[in-house]
Amino acid sequence: MTDDPTPQQWAQLRTMRPRDEDALVTILVSTGGIDTPLSLAMDHAGHLHLLIPMQCGPTGAQPLDLNGLKVRHRCLDNGEVLDLSAPPSHEQVFTPFCRKIVDAVVVQEREPWKAVAATIRAWQSAWKPVRQDMDKAVQVGLFGELLVLRILMIPCLGPAAVGQWSGPESERHDFIGERLRIEVKTTRKNRSEHEISRLDQLRSPAGCQLLFVSIQLEQTIGGDETLATQVDAIIDLLREDAAAMDEFMTKMVNMGWSDEMRNSGELLHFFVRVADVYAVDDEFPRLPDDFQPPRGIVSVKYTVDLANLPTLGRDETSAIIKNANRLP
Repeated sequence: MTDDPTPQQWAQLRTMRPRDEDALVTILVSTGGIDTPLSLAMDHAGHLHLLIPMQCGPTGAQPLDLNGLKVRHRCLDNGEVLDLSAPPSHEQVFTPFCRKIVDAVVVQEREPWKAVAATIRAWQSAWKPVRQDMDKAVQVGLFGELLVLRILMIPCLGPAAVGQWSGPESERHDFIGERLRIEVKTTRKNRSEHEISRLDQLRSPAGCQLLFVSIQLEQTIGGDETLATQVDAIIDLLREDAAAMDEFMTKMVNMGWSDEMRNSGELLHFFVRVADVYAVDDEFPRLPDDFQPPRGIVSVKYTVDLANLPTLGRDETSAIIKNANRLP
């Protein structure tokens, strides 16, 4: 079976991802080192495509879409194509699926529409949905972390910021660097109160500064921000670094993100009310570092009220992040 497409080819296309919503970027598919008429492509949203040149549409019924897989007969500037597409979260299934199609059409010289229909039937179980809806509380928390990644971390550190995002790994803090930690708390309440769920959540290792980001969201159907808008904005920032983009998308998938959420109805819409940054210092409300719960108590949750505490400005916060990540 042919080796194309490869993960490296999808990564290359991500670095070329078009800004125009109707545009596609393409690279040729090859077999045995020889280019074929088939192309791999990527659109503005990052969806993966296999384009097969065609003279006409299917003679019978068009193969049915599956969960995450679309089959279309399209007219492009350079002619008609059979277009197979899938969201980036389905790359691990779409890649071997496309190899089967390329092998059937190019090597075995089968009629494309019939080859696609037969391959879809054989692969139906691989495309069955297994993803559960993302919990609303998870969406809220993830939105806050992505907001910090987009407006603070990437502007200060570039693509390397993705490596410091530790929220998907359930670490003590949401961003971890050698000399700086950042904890992000996001609430739909209209006040700066946040629940602290771990005794060590407001502690940092010796020689490491801790910042606390407090975000207040208004959840409303008219909101102009969603997880999808954050993902798209971050992908634009990472466009030139395929490795960072792949790492980011892997972390998003681990958090339960799928491009199917965009049209599923489960996606929450927000307005950002407040996004404040605090230094966790002696004035910050928290349990002392030497606090030990009484014997038999295995966990403690408490709520902090940040009203009237001094906040850090954007420039001051950026300077802290940059200084903490400079080489000693």
